[in-house]
Amino acid sequence: MNTFDKTIIQFVLSHIGRSYNFFHSIVFLAEHDNLLKGGVFAILIWFLWFKDDHSSFEKRERIIATLISVFFVMVITLGIAGLFPFRERPFLNPELAFISPDATSSYISKLSSFPSDHAALFVSISTGFFFVSRKMGLFALMYTVIFILFPRLYLGYHYPTDLIFGSLIGACITILFNRSKAVSQLISKNIMPSIEKYPSFFYPILFLVTYEIADLFAGSRNILSFLHSF
Repeated sequence: MNTFDKTIIQFVLSHIGRSYNFFHSIVFLAEHDNLLKGGVFAILIWFLWFKDDHSSFEKRERIIATLISVFFVMVITLGIAGLFPFRERPFLNPELAFISPDATSSYISKLSSFPSDHAALFVSISTGFFFVSRKMGLFALMYTVIFILFPRLYLGYHYPTDLIFGSLIGACITILFNRSKAVSQLISKNIMPSIEKYPSFFYPILFLVTYEIADLFAGSRNILSFLHSF
């Protein structure tokens, strides 16, 4: 464990309360309610999509670019987690005095801590929102830090560097996709006309994508795990 991670974690353990109500509220946010994580972002995506203003066509292009980038963000993040040396979760580190819920420890301990896929996913979407609405982007980023990233640091699910590196992956890839002329042309010339021509195909797909975001891609992960078991 490097000095940067150790200093921040020790500060959190020493200066942020761990009363019963506060601790179990954080556990609820981190583990037991995806509606307050992915669900919020799914709602924001639909809100921005149907928000009626003079630049709705361009905003919809940005939303599509962001959702495409999310796919690459998750693939790259999970790929790095699989290729890099396994990193044990902070709450399993004997040097630290974490208290974590037993129900999740057995599952999370099997997964590498580096990098954080939660940070990659939600910072990616928040970054995309900045290209649609700065106010919405700022709100989403603040919400991500407070209600998604902090609980994972507080409970010892991730080191600070896990969260920072995951955030950088999400932000950089989404910025690249939103600024890419090739991606913009692909969306404007191929995808956007198809929305008008085949809405009955597009909107179920969009719903499925936002549903997976709301469910933190649990369905996709389960299918991949099942196929991998053969």
